[in-house]
Amino acid sequence: MRGIVLMLAAFGAMIAPGAAATLCGDKDLPLIVDRQVRQPPRLAEPAARRPFRDPAFGTCLVRLTDRTADLAPGDSSGGLKNEYARVQAFNADASLILIRGTAASWYLYDARTLAPLRRLPFEGTVDPRWDARDPATLYVIDGTRLVAHDVRGEHLRVVRDFAAEFPGQRLAAVWTRYEGSPSRDGRTWGLMAEDENWIPAAFLVYDLAADRIVAKRDLRGVPGIADDIDNVTISPLGNFLVAAFGKYCERGETGSDARPCGFMVYDRNLTHGRGLARIMGHYDLALDATGREVAVYQDVDTDEIAMLDLASGKRTALLPLDFSRHAFGLHFSGQGPPGWALVSTHDASADSILWMDDQVFAVELEPGGRVVRLAHTHSRVDFEAEHFYFAEPHATVSRDFTRVLFTTNWGRVGTDRVETTLIDLPRDWWTRLP
Repeated sequence: MRGIVLMLAAFGAMIAPGAAATLCGDKDLPLIVDRQVRQPPRLAEPAARRPFRDPAFGTCLVRLTDRTADLAPGDSSGGLKNEYARVQAFNADASLILIRGTAASWYLYDARTLAPLRRLPFEGTVDPRWDARDPATLYVIDGTRLVAHDVRGEHLRVVRDFAAEFPGQRLAAVWTRYEGSPSRDGRTWGLMAEDENWIPAAFLVYDLAADRIVAKRDLRGVPGIADDIDNVTISPLGNFLVAAFGKYCERGETGSDARPCGFMVYDRNLTHGRGLARIMGHYDLALDATGREVAVYQDVDTDEIAMLDLASGKRTALLPLDFSRHAFGLHFSGQGPPGWALVSTHDASADSILWMDDQVFAVELEPGGRVVRLAHTHSRVDFEAEHFYFAEPHATVSRDFTRVLFTTNWGRVGTDRVETTLIDLPRDWWTRLP
């Protein structure tokens, strides 16, 4: 535990100094670590930018966005959300927040005052990712091009057009396919090239600092490649390219270098691929308490939240999942400091049946690790209703784990009228845990 505390403290100091008080002004907020069923209280939707306490857990919350006032004229979005659990929404110095309109528009918010700033000129681009060091730089993918945007103005700069790496081929995109992120230092990117028919053509490992293609692996002719690859990313320290294949492996089997399937891990030079899981639910990559690169995921074969060591393949069970009473979904964010991951859950009921229903909570990345419960989401996700995807909380965490964002429809089933809520945690919350 001492090692975890030291790493978290050091990581927090890298972001910004600050007192333990939250937006609610309370330095003695409770942190709930039990696993009792706690019903979400019936609350009216809170006003925007006015902090309040979660009645069940005592944490400090604030509705960051206001869909009735923050959307730019002409934007057809019904609401505003954090992009995804696996994407870092906060810039390098935690002064800005990137928020997505439901019609794929993009907005900046001031992380300190919570004020909306402006809409960004990103029409037609995907995968916006903050620079890890420069708080003013945001990268986006425009087809086959990686483009840097200075958010202080409207300056756009093409960093690299990857089409030049594929002479004689026609590509639709070179990207992560929505869910990937660069390494924690921002230097290494894991990308996938897709041809004009959106069939995977190659993996790429790219060194941004050196503007150099580290490795390229041709995927044409690989068995099953037309079955799609759901997403790719680079590992937190840049040692591995990870690919989640749409083709699952047979029970009892994992993918191989010659016949990939399921959850695949490739070395940085793309010379060798290994299958670590035959099938992968939602996941994110993280660092455990010792700094090892891991995948935190839903194991659909064992009904557990589990952790896979990317280097050794060792699997560690973290929490059991009970689907015998009702169905629910999970997302994971490993965007915070070493030793912890964030989990958000959703289902169609307004009531909690299980202790983790409709919640955001932190889980410690070690066997028997602790759970810290943070908030009810008040979002109802009925998979038979329209716009259900926008209602999924997709909670994501800041680099120092003091701020969490999640999406909520506040019970408005079948609509994209969603908002983003911020959880504000004391900077030293991990020192208070029993």
